[in-house]
Amino acid sequence: MNEIRKPDAVLARLILPQKLQPGILYIPSQFVLPFSVNGRQYVFHMLTKQCLEAELPNSARVGEGFDPLIEAMFLVPEDRDECKYYESVSNMIRLFGKKNGIPSYTILPTLACNARCVYCYEEGMKQATMTPEITEQTIRYILETRTKEPVTLKWFGGEPLLCPETIDRICGALRDADVPFQSTIITNGSLLTAEILDKMLHRWNLVFTQISMDGAERDYIARKRYSHNSDQYHFVMDAVSRLSEAGIHTSIRCNVDEENWDGIPQFLNDLKQFVAHKEHVSLYLSPLLQVRTGENDVALWEKIRAARHLIVDAGFQPHGFMDPAMKFRANRCLSDGGGVVICPDGGLFPCEQCPEQNRYGDVFNGVTNEKARYDFCRTDRTREKCRKCPFLPECTSFASCPWKDTHCREMHELFTLDFLKRLVDCQNPEREPSDEPDFSC
Repeated sequence: MNEIRKPDAVLARLILPQKLQPGILYIPSQFVLPFSVNGRQYVFHMLTKQCLEAELPNSARVGEGFDPLIEAMFLVPEDRDECKYYESVSNMIRLFGKKNGIPSYTILPTLACNARCVYCYEEGMKQATMTPEITEQTIRYILETRTKEPVTLKWFGGEPLLCPETIDRICGALRDADVPFQSTIITNGSLLTAEILDKMLHRWNLVFTQISMDGAERDYIARKRYSHNSDQYHFVMDAVSRLSEAGIHTSIRCNVDEENWDGIPQFLNDLKQFVAHKEHVSLYLSPLLQVRTGENDVALWEKIRAARHLIVDAGFQPHGFMDPAMKFRANRCLSDGGGVVICPDGGLFPCEQCPEQNRYGDVFNGVTNEKARYDFCRTDRTREKCRKCPFLPECTSFASCPWKDTHCREMHELFTLDFLKRLVDCQNPEREPSDEPDFSC
């Protein structure tokens, strides 16, 4: 039995080897993914992240030669509720890392935007903007509720760069109060001037930027539909280059569907030409929400998986689900990480994707509906369709999570297989490049 990848270091410290129980019938864990590469059999554990060159039996008992697989939880008692076990492990690690106070604030200075994207996720929402009064109260709320450790401010919108003075004011107030903080921002990049970049570096303590784009120039122009006519495509490319030159890591999210797919190679080539410091830039291709929640998304997910080499060949690091980190994460999103979303009107929400009914307070009164906040973030209420899924540790146990991909299992399968294939090839460089691995589960 050859170990290809060790278990996650955090879990290995907290979870003891599974106890051997004579007389108990053990079966393969639901979290184990058997696969083959070039005729060799492997197993990967989605919870512990351990990978072995081995073949699992359909069942086994202690003393039949499979004790190491039992101890490593590749084989588990046949009556074990693995969803409940995952929930308990996840909760234990959340409690282990829990801190007093709020560690991060996702702040929406405005819901207004200078683009009119054809696929806008916030279409129909009132384009409110923070008033000076709400800005000042937001500062007080942060100072009163923050953790004693460095705070993270996440700027979101709308287009947050429409309100640089709001970002200035909040960051300046934290600096004046000697509160250590850092910032991240999600933006379309079209307003990222030299002056804004200077603020990012010297006032906002910016460490990460996500910029959304829409493929090749013709598709970008047709889909973004900016309110002012200018060459935003090349301006944003230049903004990415200036960010990377300044050492700020930038993640480019390229929104795709079948209509703009043919332009992706040209988009990557343009980006390759514009950006010199590629080590600070990562990129991922993401299906539009309308595609992810539809019935015809699987073919596009496969195209995205196969396009990974195009991103690498252009000199950039694939990001997100295109390059799984494969580390155990107890907190998979803002909501269960203890953060809070502050909307332009001062409302408090557990998630930036939440509708009005998930509001649980405001910056003036704090939390006014503790039950609403608790119910949203409960980790012991996994969706019924997810309870038997092998990819549950790569997802969320929130039954209330608003993200509902139609074929999430197929998507995780595609990218996990791709990761495992590369993992095996890396461990065995003397072999010929492997064929596509096959799931046998």
